[in-house]
Amino acid sequence: MVMKISILYFILCCLAPSLRAEDPGMKSIGAMNVQLFFATNEDPAAAGGIAKVVSETELKNLRGIKGLDFEHYRLMGSDMPDILKGYENWATPLLPSKEILVSFQPIRKSGDRKLQMVLEYWQSKRKVFSVNPILTKGKTLYFIGPEWRKGRLILGVKIEKLNE
Repeated sequence: MVMKISILYFILCCLAPSLRAEDPGMKSIGAMNVQLFFATNEDPAAAGGIAKVVSETELKNLRGIKGLDFEHYRLMGSDMPDILKGYENWATPLLPSKEILVSFQPIRKSGDRKLQMVLEYWQSKRKVFSVNPILTKGKTLYFIGPEWRKGRLILGVKIEKLNE
């Protein structure tokens, strides 16, 4: 009897890896670049030592936003997490701090260039805003965030890659 149970246990251990079903929701369908900017008319040093000068291309894009008229822009940080097909994803653009988080989850994919998603901006464990934008691969969408240190935080999100 013990021998039969041992053989049965051995067979189950050998088959166990093939019996596990792969979760299709864990499949990566792309990657998203999440950037956090600080905009101010005051001294940009208020952003702290982690702030970096913004590239000329990014500066032109930020200055092109209607209603956004600041003298100084700084990049506070960025993150490029995978976009998982069936789960909520998280970006931490201000590492190592987890005071500012961005959650996003795909809703609907349109072709090979567009993706609608639920996108939420969290600051100090509080949801500041939630939107359902349609993002186009390669195009940055900017969201004007809350006031911070005599300036304003700006969130930039862009789909870097989108799998078929």
